[in-house]
Amino acid sequence: MRTFVIYVNVFIIVLGLSFSSNCYANKPYLQENRIAYISKVLQAFRETPLNTIYNTYSYINVIENNNCRSSLSDLKVECLLSYARNNCKETRNAKLKGNCELYSDIIVVNKISEKTFVNRTERYRMLRNTNYDFRTAMTSRLQQKYSRIVTEFFLKKESDCDDKDYECLARELDKFCLGYTNTHSLSWQYCISASLWFIGTSKKN
Repeated sequence: MRTFVIYVNVFIIVLGLSFSSNCYANKPYLQENRIAYISKVLQAFRETPLNTIYNTYSYINVIENNNCRSSLSDLKVECLLSYARNNCKETRNAKLKGNCELYSDIIVVNKISEKTFVNRTERYRMLRNTNYDFRTAMTSRLQQKYSRIVTEFFLKKESDCDDKDYECLARELDKFCLGYTNTHSLSWQYCISASLWFIGTSKKN
């Protein structure tokens, strides 16, 4: 398994792209490598029960609050990924472990992008409202933000991809997020991670 690093602005966002070939590790920005990664993540979400994915999401939230509170984004990412990888190691089945690493990477990137999607004013408003839990409110708000991106994606995508044609959907997502990056203040990485999470968790098990 190979893990390689993608840089977002001046901070390091690690997407644990689990490929066995050195060519992927050396050239993560190549279109075909991006599409291969997205395809693998889509498949990982499809093959994993929702409760397992949400358990991992809850685990990473707890870890962020208790163990990875660094103000430095690159250190925080490394801390979160370290715990996420250790969590996945508890799964002995190689296929399930690989899937765990893939959707865990998406969860971590989405954790780092939360402040981009929900600004300080919105977060402050949530904190002041004592009628509901902040994390529950944040999760709901993020889903709303992600859903807007995915809705725009499905309205604009050019190919009629079959549900299990991961490569087709991955190619369309990659193309969409490249365009989205040019028209919105959002990186390709954040667009892809938000979209993958929403699509992956909107499935019916």
